[in-house]
Amino acid sequence: MTETARLVERIRLEDGTTTDDLGFLERALTQLFTQLGRFDPSQVDIAIRIKDREKPSMTTTLEVNVHGLPRMIGTSVLTDTKDAVNEAETKVVSQLQRAVDRRNEHR
Repeated sequence: MTETARLVERIRLEDGTTTDDLGFLERALTQLFTQLGRFDPSQVDIAIRIKDREKPSMTTTLEVNVHGLPRMIGTSVLTDTKDAVNEAETKVVSQLQRAVDRRNEHR
């Protein structure tokens, strides 16, 4: 099983998402999966929520927990699902890079 597949298994689908979204999320979250590749997938938890999907009030939230790092949350109010997931992912990747840099500075 590939590292990406192991990380996809760590995705917890919450409000507004279903198992039908997993293929899309695997393709959409490639930057995140690349960054998470340095961690053991068993130490990673990922949650995705799409509240009010396909409505003007849609809110997408991507939450990532990596053992030993602070919780990272990216949100988007964009109404296109792909754009919203990409925006939330960009925010989480930025937080992850800062957290890893801070951890490495302390070592």
